[in-house]
Amino acid sequence: MNSVAAAFPGRKLHVILDNLNTHKKNEPWLKAHPNVQFHFTPTSASWLNQVEVWFSILQGQSLSGTSFTSLSQLQEPHRCLRQRLQRQSRALRLDQEKGPSTPFQRPPYHSALIPSTSVDIISAQQFDGAQESPLHAKIKHIVGELLADDHRTTAGSVVVDEYLIQGNGRRRPDVRAIYDGLPLVVEVQLSTTQIPIIVQREDFYENASIRLMWLTWNFEPPTNGRLLSSFEDIFYSHDKNLFSMDDETIALSKEKQDVILRAFWMNGDAWLSKLATLSDLNWNDGGRANLVPSRPPWHHDFLSRWRGALGEKGTKWKEREALFSELVAKLKLPGDVDELHALDVDALINCMLSLVDGRPVGSRQQNLVEVLNSFLNVERRQRYVRLIRTFARLTNKEAVFEVQSIRNKIVKARAVAQDDRESVSGKIALALFPQCLSGNILNHRNHL
Repeated sequence: MNSVAAAFPGRKLHVILDNLNTHKKNEPWLKAHPNVQFHFTPTSASWLNQVEVWFSILQGQSLSGTSFTSLSQLQEPHRCLRQRLQRQSRALRLDQEKGPSTPFQRPPYHSALIPSTSVDIISAQQFDGAQESPLHAKIKHIVGELLADDHRTTAGSVVVDEYLIQGNGRRRPDVRAIYDGLPLVVEVQLSTTQIPIIVQREDFYENASIRLMWLTWNFEPPTNGRLLSSFEDIFYSHDKNLFSMDDETIALSKEKQDVILRAFWMNGDAWLSKLATLSDLNWNDGGRANLVPSRPPWHHDFLSRWRGALGEKGTKWKEREALFSELVAKLKLPGDVDELHALDVDALINCMLSLVDGRPVGSRQQNLVEVLNSFLNVERRQRYVRLIRTFARLTNKEAVFEVQSIRNKIVKARAVAQDDRESVSGKIALALFPQCLSGNILNHRNHL
């Protein structure tokens, strides 16, 4: 305090301290520094000290009942808890009344953390078959059967309860398969699982570029209070969505030969739900699903702002510069904004939006034929013919390419090397229109 007082001579200083008795025995010092005034937090109010709040959370949700033999062992549950809390973060309104309190539920498995025991060993002890409930075993085999019957699943790719070995370790997922051309793992969650186990599984699958779905059984939203801890972590893992199966979804899945789930999410304080197929889901960058994002996906937000910047002659210059800068940074594109101008990326995006809407976007043209004729009339844009034609097919606008004037331009473009998915235009198209293009475009089997 001597240094602080000296740093602000002649200034009134207010210092907030907790009510530790040693803090209250400083009357001589305060008389010598009349510009300094001490304020003490109330007795039994450690929650006013944010560090004390963090220590309480850390103790209750990660450290209680544990012991460690090294700093690295201590750091792991700490890291996992931080990741979980960051996913669950929300704004706190101090002017709102405090809601009903929910007693903290400390899972009993914390006592299993004994010296020299790693998270992987604990996971094996907890989930190595012997402790698996009959319901858990039944559900994962049902999921495997439903995936095998789904036409989007690669034949013979469904594996139930076998180890998956990758460079960063191994895991024993409940079910794995190749679904819609991409690797997918389904983990059944029926009871509380230790936070480090959940986070490490998610990290393992994300690092291996494997999609992960946490699935529960017969979920019923709470009528008051918070989610059970067994559901809370997977709820935030899936961007505040939760996926469940029940007798009805199983019957529908068998009837349709399409994996059908019951998705739950919150709208304000109200729980909503609907049936959805596995193919209906969105997948975030970490490879986890949601049906209703808690916030608009980046590409939706970007295209909304792009549309807002449109005029009759295309995208307004000032807004276009900012949007192009965002594209370069977000997609880590080679080059800079000037290269996007040179590639006519603004015209490419507007052409694709025109195909989505079925009418001209950012153009004075009267119809799609005029839009495509104008777009392809510029020689440097002929490299995009395969991209635009495939996109038209996927948006059910392929008939426009039967118009003779456009067919002539396609013939002319056959002599031009076409952009692929690794090109700047390919990366932009895949990022802005993933629902249309993912897995369907810019491969070498597509022809003009």
